[in-house]
Amino acid sequence: MRGRTLIALTVLGLVAGLADNAQAQLSPRGIIGGITRPLRQMLGHLGHFPRSYRHRTAAAEPRAGTAPANEPAPPPGSRLGWAGPPAWPSAYEDVLGFIFWPDDFGPRLRSRGFDVIADTISGRFDMPRNPARIATTGAAVRNDGSNDGSKSSCDEGVGKRDNWPASRIEQTLQLSDTRHDALAKLQAAAMQSLKALKTDCGASAELSPPERLDALVQALWAVRDAGIFIRVPLKSFYDGLTSTQKNSFVRQQPQSNVSADAKGENPGMNKQYQACALQNSERAERLIKEIEMRVRPTNEQAASFENFHKTSSNMAKLLIASCAQPIPSDPAARLDDANDELTAINYAATTVQIAFNDFYGRLDNGQKARFNAPNR
Repeated sequence: MRGRTLIALTVLGLVAGLADNAQAQLSPRGIIGGITRPLRQMLGHLGHFPRSYRHRTAAAEPRAGTAPANEPAPPPGSRLGWAGPPAWPSAYEDVLGFIFWPDDFGPRLRSRGFDVIADTISGRFDMPRNPARIATTGAAVRNDGSNDGSKSSCDEGVGKRDNWPASRIEQTLQLSDTRHDALAKLQAAAMQSLKALKTDCGASAELSPPERLDALVQALWAVRDAGIFIRVPLKSFYDGLTSTQKNSFVRQQPQSNVSADAKGENPGMNKQYQACALQNSERAERLIKEIEMRVRPTNEQAASFENFHKTSSNMAKLLIASCAQPIPSDPAARLDDANDELTAINYAATTVQIAFNDFYGRLDNGQKARFNAPNR
């Protein structure tokens, strides 16, 4: 039996009792269709952009597969600015990078899971500021009581480029004029999607924990929609490449299964899976302990808190399943894989949201104040 089937059956057995209730909540947002596809997969196998951009930053762009091994990783969102939820501002950049350069961006994308949900609830994320970014924790309250500069710093990002990922692709391939046009259309579609993701990220500082969690669900869905929007121009560009050019983006990876990994027959995958599993599990438990220490639930709130704890643990286990999935070989399949991961995180966030809102709604004003208070 394939490894992903073993993982899916184990995880789905743990969360089966939660799925029906969660689907009832997901239907109004049209999420059921998106959720069923990755779950079925886990069960079955789990206008033109100006050409001048090609010359403006050619020297600044690294060649594919070389720079990340020799240079520090860029700050989150440095290429595209703020393009994701506060707890994952580089989400769209990670998706685009994973499509073309999975060895560079795969670890960034695959490492995200329950940490995004936990950081959203607790408020552990950095809000961009001009001229500096100010770390916020707990309630993520503004330090100056104003929103001056918040939106502009979200839009501008750090070293934001309007020619990425096309400029890096240009460094890898020798393209004909026709393929240049196709790449320009792909870049234009990516930038159009990016505009749809731009919001006043500073507004997140004023939201309550339940509101932040709801905003996370909407933001993840928007990132997924942005990926879907570039599917057609991506296919048009890739299909027109020569076989040699396509091979630049094909990732050769031997198929493996979790049974073999568990036996140590594939140490690399086994290590990756264990790290991912540990990260998801630890973040769920850390969130629960932090909330318990802050709020100190009463006996009357104990049942709701325990349900939130159980739901969080089960959803963290669900997200472990993506860790063992082999990275698809071609760009279109990697786009599907990234969208499936976003759907899985969104499903987990929505399911946790049901339990968390019930618990948070039972807190008195004093408990909510302690919950929202910044860590010292």
